[in-house]
Amino acid sequence: MDRSDPDSTLVRRGQNALSYSDMVAFAESVETRPLSTLLEELPGIARLSDTKFTIASKVLRQRFRGESPVDQLQLRIIADEIAGGVDDRDLAHRIRGIFDFSRG
Repeated sequence: MDRSDPDSTLVRRGQNALSYSDMVAFAESVETRPLSTLLEELPGIARLSDTKFTIASKVLRQRFRGESPVDQLQLRIIADEIAGGVDDRDLAHRIRGIFDFSRG
């Protein structure tokens, strides 16, 4: 199953975000989107520019930290599986890094 959806609304919103208000709307979308949907969109999120990826990853980390330890472990496992299915090492590293507490 290909979990990457380059045509997802969230990824398109991130790609098209140019103004401050666009970036805020993008961050709010990441904050309110169901985690299961976000996990499916991780490869597309990882392909965004550095700035947009940083915004998304900070919001995702905040949400991750709010989860129970059991759910955190499950999210790390799922993200690792998704990253393992990505051919590009840099994208895989970005995906795994979202749930790495040693990062910002």
